[in-house]
Amino acid sequence: MQTMNNAIEIEEPADRIEDELGLLKELLGDDPIKNPVTRSVTNRPTVGVADMSTDEFRAYKAKLQAERRAKLKARQASGSVKFDPSSAREALADAALLILATGGPGADAVMSYLGKVFHDQVGAPMTIRARAKSGQLRPKLLHIARKSS
Repeated sequence: MQTMNNAIEIEEPADRIEDELGLLKELLGDDPIKNPVTRSVTNRPTVGVADMSTDEFRAYKAKLQAERRAKLKARQASGSVKFDPSSAREALADAALLILATGGPGADAVMSYLGKVFHDQVGAPMTIRARAKSGQLRPKLLHIARKSS
């Protein structure tokens, strides 16, 4: 190799793929890759859905749905909920309700946010805080949080 102006140049240009692979092998060394990660190329079902009759397909879909529902019931029984946008919103709303009800750190920020959301209804944030303190507004997922702790 030759160096000119702090740049490294290859003496012989690689014209063929074999030449480029040889250069790559030279750079990487002879150590084999340990535990290579293999990934599925497609997410297609391993079952031949296209070859099924209508009744077989319905039975297959019913089996999948039953498995899905069983997983959801098991998750709920263990004290967890499915993570999705609606459950995340419910959990955050519960947290805000608990902060308002207890007057803990962040209650002022929650009240400020409620004031911005209900800017044309001046009493709404104070009513929400009062209802949270009195227990009229209850967290939906509190029973699940109690199970996990």
